[in-house]
Amino acid sequence: MKLRYLTDPMRQDLQKKMVFIGGPRQVGKTTLARFLAEEYDLHLYLNWDNPRHKIQMTAQQWPPTTECLVFDEIHKYDKWKNLVKGIWDTRLNREKILVTGSSRLDIFSNWGQA
Repeated sequence: MKLRYLTDPMRQDLQKKMVFIGGPRQVGKTTLARFLAEEYDLHLYLNWDNPRHKIQMTAQQWPPTTECLVFDEIHKYDKWKNLVKGIWDTRLNREKILVTGSSRLDIFSNWGQA
């Protein structure tokens, strides 16, 4: 993988906060997220477009030893902000969380009304 100039800052941010990767299709968002997640022995990639992954995300079913979670395309779920915030606020093992999606992520718009 071609290293991006944002790789190191994102790696550092991931130690203390959720990292959101948004942008147009086919620019390497998922590749970058998976690359960063693979730095952890116990990581999990979940894509909203996969029916089984969708169930895992909404039911919050993953091994308790998971160190890093990647939620890809989760912005397609109407209540994604509430889901991700709830996971972040209640995570027991301080999992690292990466969220990727198209420019439709709309991260800042109405965040307080999630």
